[in-house]
Amino acid sequence: MARSRVRIRYAQLADADAVFGLLGQLAMSYRPQRSAFDQSFELLLSAMTYDSADLLVAEDGGTVIGYALTRRFPVLYANGPVSELHELVVDEAHRGRGAGRRLVEAVIARARTAGAVELTVPTRRAHDFYRRFGFEETATVMKLPLPPD
Repeated sequence: MARSRVRIRYAQLADADAVFGLLGQLAMSYRPQRSAFDQSFELLLSAMTYDSADLLVAEDGGTVIGYALTRRFPVLYANGPVSELHELVVDEAHRGRGAGRRLVEAVIARARTAGAVELTVPTRRAHDFYRRFGFEETATVMKLPLPPD
């Protein structure tokens, strides 16, 4: 098997176009808007400075082929901070080659390093993928859309 050229690193402002392009392959029930994305992207890069978020990209030969977004926050029930993997996507043309696995491994490592006591991932589509890492199904996620007044 050929050695993977995939490298995981922190996202940078210059990655915005590539990440926005990947977002279209992830968002099934949302329609990504570039202006809202740009604002959130910059906020997330800033949150990494304060160690409350990780926005990681998978890069192959200098091209961003995937990303993972994790937020960390204190909770009362878990006796410590919890990390939550909110977004994970690998470009369709690059799936099945280990980039998703490498991103999740990096997310797990970052959660441990940051002192998180738990890593959660709300998902409807990828249960088998996450079970391979030891994730267990524990809850149903419910949402309430809050449109602007």
